Amino acid sequence: MKTMMMLGVAAIVSAAVVNAEALSLADARAQIDPVVKDPAKTGEVVSQLDAADQVAFLSELNAAIEALPGSAEEKVAKYVDVNESALKASKKGNLQAMLAETFATVPPEALTLVNERLAADLFSRSADPTVTDEEFKNKAVDTMKIIQDRCAKADDSAVRDTFAVLMFLRASNGQPADLRDTLVANLPDESTRELAKNEWIPPAMGEGQDKTYDPMLGASDAGEAPNEVLVLRMASPSILTAMLGDLGSTKTTLTDSYFSLDYLGLPEMTEEYGMGRTPVTADPTSKAFGGYRRGEPFGYQLQTY
Repeated sequence: MKTMMMLGVAAIVSAAVVNAEALSLADARAQIDPVVKDPAKTGEVVSQLDAADQVAFLSELNAAIEALPGSAEEKVAKYVDVNESALKASKKGNLQAMLAETFATVPPEALTLVNERLAADLFSRSADPTVTDEEFKNKAVDTMKIIQDRCAKADDSAVRDTFAVLMFLRASNGQPADLRDTLVANLPDESTRELAKNEWIPPAMGEGQDKTYDPMLGASDAGEAPNEVLVLRMASPSILTAMLGDLGSTKTTLTDSYFSLDYLGLPEMTEEYGMGRTPVTADPTSKAFGGYRRGEPFGYQLQTY
């Protein structure tokens, strides 16, 4: 009986998963304008796409934002909201590719705020204090490889890679102490490593001076950094979300994720399923006997009225 019940629940979940992935990229493209106008719709659309289409759709969303009229601050606020929502809605195991697409397709002047918000809202160690220094460093190194591979196909790849490094440094809360040296050492060429270490990262982190991204933006011929205060007023309020653990996750099969007891909200020991139900018995002397109403003359033994 319990096996039948589990299979029934799994079948329902399986059907829900299939329905959730029914949107094609072509259908999603019809939603680009509504999503850009209202970034709150981003997750709803992205969650219905398969992994490859999620990445392609995010790229097209960022291109649509770039083409919008309006102030730099209005655009950057949309980049922040759309990319955060898309990352939150990414399929299990797809977060690294989605993050790489963000750093490859958001303009450098917008990455000034995007890197900070992603660090604070999605990947901060404060949201998951159980992550060890070694685990954090490994996740950062592995993810940077994917980001660098993707950004190599984009303009200003060195600057984009460094923005990603900045995100991890901010998310790390200063630990491990050797994280900066490790990430910089893994940048793809000596010129980028020297610029990142000596000219880009220190001012961007506000070390010994007011924080400024001017050296990075100057190197990429980008526009000026947007007014941070105005952007934060326009963007959605910050909500700390623990997504660090999803970086590098490989759970992609239906059995691994959607049929798991945790996902279904069932107890780890299926024998315990239904322990919250009302007990029933045929013994008329038991409190669990349902044949009497309270107050009838022949209730269970020692019943008080």
